[in-house]
Amino acid sequence: MRDIQALFTPAGEQLVPSEAACSPWGELVGGGPVAGLLARAVELTSNDPDLFIARLTVDLMRPVPAKPLSVTAEPLRTGKRLQVSEATLTVDGKPSARATAQMLRRTEVDGTVPEVKAPFPGPAELPDGHLLPPELGLRWGVHDVVQVRWREDQRATSSSKAWMHMPMPLVPCEALSPLAHVAILVDCISAASPVGPIFGPWINTDITLYLHRPFEGEWLGMEIDRDVQPTGIGVANARLYDERGLIGSAHEAVMVNQLG
Repeated sequence: MRDIQALFTPAGEQLVPSEAACSPWGELVGGGPVAGLLARAVELTSNDPDLFIARLTVDLMRPVPAKPLSVTAEPLRTGKRLQVSEATLTVDGKPSARATAQMLRRTEVDGTVPEVKAPFPGPAELPDGHLLPPELGLRWGVHDVVQVRWREDQRATSSSKAWMHMPMPLVPCEALSPLAHVAILVDCISAASPVGPIFGPWINTDITLYLHRPFEGEWLGMEIDRDVQPTGIGVANARLYDERGLIGSAHEAVMVNQLG
């Protein structure tokens, strides 16, 4: 890996993306790093440890150029059982991405639920791989930084299956929170889903996470499928696991990326 310490570097009140935060499609920041920054921002709107972010929706409204950017966040609703917070990422004074988070209060209830284990081998049993094939010759960026171990890759005939890990923090000297880690990685589900009978290439315009407990450990397991139509619109879905078991699901609206 290149000698880069973090996806972003603080510069006053702004953040400057490093090459490691960029997408393969030009001088743009990847959706994963954008989602990670927004997740980090909404987490900072509450200091109540019993509120859990059960849903995070990120709208990728326009391409984010690899320039200094700002992120702001505020609570939209506060309550004893439910809080809603919003974060906005701005470049050159224009909102480029926005996230809304629902925080729900944890409550102890009777009964036990058996853990649902990942239906494929854990990361220690699989070899290192690449999110996108190196032979494509794409611009170096976040897709090269993400560590991937495939059980079944994009050539799968049903669902693809992989474990992924982000080895780099969002900003120097600050560990990734479990939510930010998941938010960065789930942006990959469109790229990691099976190619299928209709070739795009496909890009996602949003990310929605539903979580019922925090991500634990370093590797996120994903079982991914994508449903698309000849209209050039579809949805990518993933069941999300850590090495303990199921933690939730992720969903993305996708559209054909017209190149050139």
